[in-house]
Amino acid sequence: MILHELRELARREGLVDDPAFESKPVRWIIVLDEDGSYLSLRDTEQEVPLPEGKKGKPKRQASMYGIPRRMGRTSKAVPDFLVDKSEYVLGAEPDDKRSMEDLKARRKLFADLLNEAAESAQSEAGKAVSKFLANDAERERCASEIAERGYAGNDLLTFRVDGAMLHDDETLRTWWRQRGASGTTENAAITRQCLLCGESRPSVDKHDALQIAGAVTSGVSLVTFNSAAFEKYGLERNDNAPICRECMTAYVEGLRRLINSRYISARTGDPVTPQNVRLTGDTTAVYWANVQDELTSLLSELMYSPQKVRDLLNSPHRGQHSSSANERFFCLIISGAQGRAMLRSMHTGTLSDLEKNLNRYFDAIRLEGDRGEPKPLGFLLRSLVLQGKLDRLPPRLAGEVFFGILFGEKLPQLVLSAAVQRNRAEQKVTPERAALLQLFFASHQQKEVPLMSLDAQSTDAPYRLGRLLSTYEQLQRRAQGGNLNRTLVDRYFGAASTRPGTVFPQLVRLSQNHLGKLGPAGGFYQSLITGIVDGIDNFPAMLTLEEQGRFALGYYHQRQSFFRSNKKEENDATEPTTDTSEGENIQ
Repeated sequence: MILHELRELARREGLVDDPAFESKPVRWIIVLDEDGSYLSLRDTEQEVPLPEGKKGKPKRQASMYGIPRRMGRTSKAVPDFLVDKSEYVLGAEPDDKRSMEDLKARRKLFADLLNEAAESAQSEAGKAVSKFLANDAERERCASEIAERGYAGNDLLTFRVDGAMLHDDETLRTWWRQRGASGTTENAAITRQCLLCGESRPSVDKHDALQIAGAVTSGVSLVTFNSAAFEKYGLERNDNAPICRECMTAYVEGLRRLINSRYISARTGDPVTPQNVRLTGDTTAVYWANVQDELTSLLSELMYSPQKVRDLLNSPHRGQHSSSANERFFCLIISGAQGRAMLRSMHTGTLSDLEKNLNRYFDAIRLEGDRGEPKPLGFLLRSLVLQGKLDRLPPRLAGEVFFGILFGEKLPQLVLSAAVQRNRAEQKVTPERAALLQLFFASHQQKEVPLMSLDAQSTDAPYRLGRLLSTYEQLQRRAQGGNLNRTLVDRYFGAASTRPGTVFPQLVRLSQNHLGKLGPAGGFYQSLITGIVDGIDNFPAMLTLEEQGRFALGYYHQRQSFFRSNKKEENDATEPTTDTSEGENIQ
C-alpha cells in the first residue's frame, strides 16, 4: 500500500509529468563559449541555514537542477546524459583509484552519447560541448582547476554554453524523452504483473537509489533482494517484487520529494517544502496526506519550533471541520544502514485524528509555569541521552515517540525506562523529562497520575514520596542558608526513587536536624510533611518502573511549587503562610 500511495503522491503533484528528468544536486558548472572554448568553472555549493532552533554549523550543499534522469549504475560502466561525475565528463577522479585506460574509456562513453544526441537533435550547444570534450588541452585545463579547488568523486558536473545550461536545451531534452532512457535494465521480452498498477509490463531489475540519512552518500534502494534468503518460488532478485519502470520512477520520486530539503518541482520549477523529520542520525520520519494541507507541511517544526504548529491548530481560519478532515494521512519511519534502507514502521490515519492527537500532545507536555510555548520535541528526546546526543537513543525510541504523538498511540515502556534511567544518572528531573513522563502516562490514560501541576490531594504513594523528597530538599535549603553546592537530592535521588525503604528513614532523621535549626518557622514544613505522609504506613522496599516515573513527577511538581512560591515571596516580601491544603500556597 505504501508504495502505491507514494506513487499517487508523485502523480498528484506532477513529479513524474516528465519522467525522463529528475531533481538532483549538481555541484560544478563548466562554463564554455559558443565555440566550446573553456571559460571558467563555477562551484554551486553554498551554506544551507539550519532549521530554526537547531544548533550547529550550517552545511554546504550543491544547488538543485532538473537534469536527465540518471541510469542507476551497477558494476558496468554506463554514462549518464549531459550531467555526470568527473570520471565520465573529464576522465579524471580525485583519488586515482582507476587506471588511465579505464578513465579514458569512461570519458569516451560520455562523449559518444553526447555526440549522438547533438548530431541527431542538431543542437548547437551540444556540438559546442562535444568540441570541448575532444580538445585535450581545454579539458585538461578544466581538470587541473577542479583538482586545485578540491572536489569529491561523486560530485556531478554539467555545462553552461553561451549563458544557457546544457540540460535546459529543449532539442536535447526532446531527444532524451524520445530515446526513452533505452539504457534501462529491464528485459522487455519478460513481462510480469506489476504490484502497483496491476498491468503486465517488464519489471525493473534495479530500483533507483534514494539518499537516506545513515546510508551511503551515493544512495540506496528501498526495494532490493541482495541475498538468496529473501528469494522465493524460484524467482531471482527483484522479480520477487515485480514493479514496472513507470511505477518505480513515481514512488521513488514521491519519496525523494518528501526527503530532499531542496527538491525542485518538475511541474512548476519551484522548490517544494520537504515533509520529514530527522529523528536521529540514521532515522527519518516522512509523512504526507492525500491532499495538500498546511498542517502536514508544518509537522517538521515539532522538533524545534512547535509553537508554529500550535498556532495553526488554534487558528480560527483552520476551523474544526475542514473539508479535508477525513482525508488520509501517512507516516513512515525509515533508517539507513550503509548499503540498505530499512522501513522500520508505517501508519495511517485521518487529518482530523492528526489534529486531535496533536492537541492532546501539547496538553500532555505542558508544565505549570511554562511561558506559553510548548517544548520542542528535539529537546525532549535529547533529555533522554548523555550529553543530548540523539545518535545515542535506542534505535526504535524516537520513531515510537513520533508515532505516539501523531496517531495517539501508547508510548512504549522504552520511553519510561529511558527517562527514569536518565533521572537516576543525573540525580534530577529536568522539565523535558517531566514533560515526557506526563506524555507517557497520558498516552496510557492513567488517571491517577497528576498532569501539568502539583496535585496536593493525590493519594498515589510513589507520587507523594517524590513530593516528600522535594520537601526535604527545600527544608535543607532553608535550614542551611539558601543556595547549596550539593543538596541531599544530589546524593540520594537515585536510591530514593528505587529503594525508598532504605533511604527515607535516613532522610527522616536528617530532616529533624533541619527542623530544629529553623525553630518556630519549621512548623510550616512539619505540617506539610505530616500531610504528605498521612496514609503511608511503611516506606516501600522497592518501586517498579512506572512507580519510579510517578515518583519523579511528584518530585518535579512539588519542587516547581516551591519555586513559584519563592518567586512570589520575593515579589511580595511577605512571610510564608502555613496553609498546607494546596501546594500553590507553599512558601
